[in-house]
Amino acid sequence: MCRLAQPVFCCTRPPPWRFAKHFIISRRIPAYGVLREAKVAHAAKIRGGVVGILFVCLLLGYVAGPHFARPLWRRFRHWQGSERPHTPSGRRMGSLPDLFFWAWERPEDLRFLETKNAGVAFLAKTIYIPAPNEDLPKDAGSSLHIRPRLQPLRVAPTTPLIAVVRIETRAGRQPGAYFFAATRSSSPAHYTAQQQERAVAEIANVANLPNVRAVQIDFDAAVSERAFYSALLSDVREKLPSSIPLSITALASWCIGDPWLEQLPTGTIDEAVPMLFRMGPDAANVAKFLSAGTDFPVRACQASLGVTTDEPLSRAMLGAAPNQAIRATCNKRIYIFAPRAWTQPAADAVLQEWQP
Repeated sequence: MCRLAQPVFCCTRPPPWRFAKHFIISRRIPAYGVLREAKVAHAAKIRGGVVGILFVCLLLGYVAGPHFARPLWRRFRHWQGSERPHTPSGRRMGSLPDLFFWAWERPEDLRFLETKNAGVAFLAKTIYIPAPNEDLPKDAGSSLHIRPRLQPLRVAPTTPLIAVVRIETRAGRQPGAYFFAATRSSSPAHYTAQQQERAVAEIANVANLPNVRAVQIDFDAAVSERAFYSALLSDVREKLPSSIPLSITALASWCIGDPWLEQLPTGTIDEAVPMLFRMGPDAANVAKFLSAGTDFPVRACQASLGVTTDEPLSRAMLGAAPNQAIRATCNKRIYIFAPRAWTQPAADAVLQEWQP
């Protein structure tokens, strides 16, 4: 066990395990090919039969009662998603758990996750980027304001970590800053090359923290800031080691009706996490979209979801009923936020709902 706090990180990266698979291929190529096709066909029939039996049992169990159906539904969902495909840019995320607990700026003790198949996405630092014409204190003396994590974070040495960097600007605080229709005529925000260069360095630097397996950027970029954000993401991806995934959080509107993420160069980000909480007026529209059972049209948003423990939509997604809203969580990585510090009972409740 260890204590994790900024600026000193005491966890050490465990040695990687490597597995070797040996295949014996017959020299009789024609015969081997026929045998292989026969085995594949036989396996497909068995798999189809198992799926049918599980589905029938699920329906019967749900008729009998939700308490019986809950564990069966969870197991069916995870078994079905065990062979989920990965996009080329998302393969880097493939070795990470399907469940992450967000640990924000407050004391957190998550050492009880040591034996769980779950990770921790912790706030590592916050970057405030002032506008060129913004009034700053005389003693500011910098193009950026960097606030490191000040609260302790305790995790087990083997728990996978994602370092989260929060970016804040004045533009993002303006009413209607995120809606394309309301800001169609707004001019792009102009940040200096020095600001962008330093922000890129600050973000990439968190990949060097102990046991960090990925980097996540949390930036509610306004419409006027998208050109800057796109360039920032490209530079961060170039600066990060090729083995480190780059994740970002995404407003729900970015994933449903605003395809600006699709304009990023291929491979820039490994995932965009739709933030399905604290959505304000958009909450009803997003819930209606999810209830239809369709996935997000933006490909980067299709592999993960961000939910919370204290809102009805999130609780429905983490609940037991196998309805349309629940199907939206199939085969996705789930990030869970809590308004208060995590406790073991609260985390166990999430794990019991999500993991079979």
